[in-house]
Amino acid sequence: MQWLKLVLLCSVFGLFSACAANSSDGPPNLSSFAKSNIDDVIELHQQRVMQDLKTLTIKLYQRNPNQRHDRHMRTLEDSVARLFMYPADVGFAKWDGFEPTEIIRLALTDDYDGDRVLAFTVGMRRMLMASYNNQSEFYYLSSIDQQKLYNSARNIEIAAWMLAEKRDAKGKRLLLSDSLQDESRNLSFQRIIGGMIATQDNISAIIAQKNGRLVKTVVVQAASMMFLPI
Repeated sequence: MQWLKLVLLCSVFGLFSACAANSSDGPPNLSSFAKSNIDDVIELHQQRVMQDLKTLTIKLYQRNPNQRHDRHMRTLEDSVARLFMYPADVGFAKWDGFEPTEIIRLALTDDYDGDRVLAFTVGMRRMLMASYNNQSEFYYLSSIDQQKLYNSARNIEIAAWMLAEKRDAKGKRLLLSDSLQDESRNLSFQRIIGGMIATQDNISAIIAQKNGRLVKTVVVQAASMMFLPI
């Protein structure tokens, strides 16, 4: 049955010759027939934005060590690795039914009681994965929406504004990121977030060109904190 599926794939994509060429080297890898160059490009962009989010999470915990809920149980690296170990929509039942952007907003409200970095990262990760239709592998028949990718980039901008500006009743920032006024200049957070925005904008433009469609651009007023739909 497996070889029948392989023959059908070869027929659909005109790869009979490739099948024949590989026959002497053992069973072909089905995934190699089901992928195109654009699928690899999508996966590389997704991996890059997730790596940047992981780096951002580590840096947020380093700036806000008291936020880490499991700081007495494991190292920072292990803590963040566990957070990214499972699919984005697995775990954290307390946020079941929440939109990803609601979780981001919740993390940066004055009365939130809990690990703000965890909530911020979970919301961001779920929002970004939603822009890729919650897929981590892409094939010929996979389809993602350039508008969702574009909207996710704008949502990163809004989340970054909230991260930098949201304060408690005493005027203290809810989460520290880039340097404060009396500290030595450190813009590493801006560079990471800027890279995430560029990654999402870039793959949105690639998919739009591939599909022959236009992306509806918008001017985001970050201070309004109105996230775009994904």
